[in-house]
Amino acid sequence: LKLLQNIIYNIKKKTMNRMHNRALRRYAVAFVLLILAGYISVFIKDTIDSRNPDVALPVISVTTGYSPIPNVPRAGYEWQYRTKSVMAPYVSSMDIPLIAYDALLDTPINIDFSMPYKGLTLYESKGVLINGRVLATEDFTEKKYSNNTPNKEGIYVYKVVAQFEQGTIMHYFALDVSSKRSSI
Repeated sequence: LKLLQNIIYNIKKKTMNRMHNRALRRYAVAFVLLILAGYISVFIKDTIDSRNPDVALPVISVTTGYSPIPNVPRAGYEWQYRTKSVMAPYVSSMDIPLIAYDALLDTPINIDFSMPYKGLTLYESKGVLINGRVLATEDFTEKKYSNNTPNKEGIYVYKVVAQFEQGTIMHYFALDVSSKRSSI
């Protein structure tokens, strides 16, 4: 009787070990497949984004004081995806139709993007309105110490260059700086 009990116990033990090993193998296979699916989905998203980068790139938001600048056109970018690099040639402010938005003298210019950036440089140039278009009249100079609008009335063109982990993006916008905001 004792021998029979030992045999039954050993059979149960081996059966339990086999079932346990099968379950562990199933969990391991499921884990590997889950990781593989994650890599594949990242690859697919990266491929789709690199084919239409204008939709996938960070979006800029610019305000002067509390007033948003509704149109800040992108003037070029270099962007590194996992699978390839994409580049849109940089264009000058002369090539982009800019509208001068009203701003008050010595008002903070706040610039933000829809994703974190590593560095941001703001450049300024005096501008002029010709045939309904704003054009920069001189070379752009870096605004090193203050991101405020000038203390002198006039039209100004700004260039924003932002560095991200994946690349660089450049934008332009124009402001008509005066002591009074015009009513709309």
